[in-house]
Amino acid sequence: MNEEFSYVWLLPLLEKPFETAALDLPDAASALSKKYTLPADIALQPLVITALTSHSEYWSGLALKWLEDGFPVDIALTELLAHYAEDKTLSQSHRHRARRIVGKIGRASCRERVYGE
Repeated sequence: MNEEFSYVWLLPLLEKPFETAALDLPDAASALSKKYTLPADIALQPLVITALTSHSEYWSGLALKWLEDGFPVDIALTELLAHYAEDKTLSQSHRHRARRIVGKIGRASCRERVYGE
């Protein structure tokens, strides 16, 4: 019987640039499918969310690096980052990094509305 899948098993993908991790995801998922029942729509965004909510300085730091490097952000991830930026249980440097990412997203959204970019 297969065990329940957790994105925790894919956290090492965060140690690579997200473009490389996207290419490596099918092989990583294939290796895990022998032991775990995988979701049909396995993707990198839940991996980033898992890292950000892990309370691990290491994994959350790597997830923030992906976001700083341009990993796609949707509304749900933006909301998580906004909460992350205010969570006093997290390190100040990680909160500030999250705040900068949210600010950057807000500015880009504003430019898009004003200039149609």
